[in-house]
Amino acid sequence: MTANADPGSAVDALVEHGWVSLPHWLPDECVSQLRQLSEANWRAGRLRHAGVGRGAGFRVLPEVRGDRVLWLDDATADAATADFLASMEGLRLAFNRALYLGLDYFEAHLTMYPPGARYRPHLDHFRNSHHRVVSSVLYLNAGDWACADGGQLRLYLGSQPRGEHVDILPCGGTMVLFLSQRFWHEVLPAGRDRWSITGWFCRRPTAQI
Repeated sequence: MTANADPGSAVDALVEHGWVSLPHWLPDECVSQLRQLSEANWRAGRLRHAGVGRGAGFRVLPEVRGDRVLWLDDATADAATADFLASMEGLRLAFNRALYLGLDYFEAHLTMYPPGARYRPHLDHFRNSHHRVVSSVLYLNAGDWACADGGQLRLYLGSQPRGEHVDILPCGGTMVLFLSQRFWHEVLPAGRDRWSITGWFCRRPTAQI
């Protein structure tokens, strides 16, 4: 599994804009394999309702976040997923070499939004925790995706979840990267199943003394 995009383009865009959308990041065949595996996991009932918060504060609130997820595990990954994770490891190393971000690891889950599901505006970090540095979304959807299908990732360009924004269609093979603690974003409701792998490049939490 070889990424079609040069990691340098992602590095340059993060420096200049803090975000980037890269069409055809992976070859169509690789995207198709990952989607088929995701659909098989869905049929097997392995994807679970996502929630908000963590620990004792974790809650499932479909009106806020309606996606279903399955966390990826290096130890049990099939060949296609392992290849994807290896490609993201290469991107992690590229970010560290060029930007000195100190990224220690990458975590990700399969994500499926049924028709009508959404994720209201949010930042990609938990309260009092800033280990997520760069967010990633690789779309796995089949065929053409039109504006009328909905499901856009709306990325807000200011400091609040309103005003100037960019809407990104979840076209299969597109990779989106953005700074986790800077950009408010939301997922708009879609009219059909919406598949992706959502992930984060992270630093290990610093021990408090």
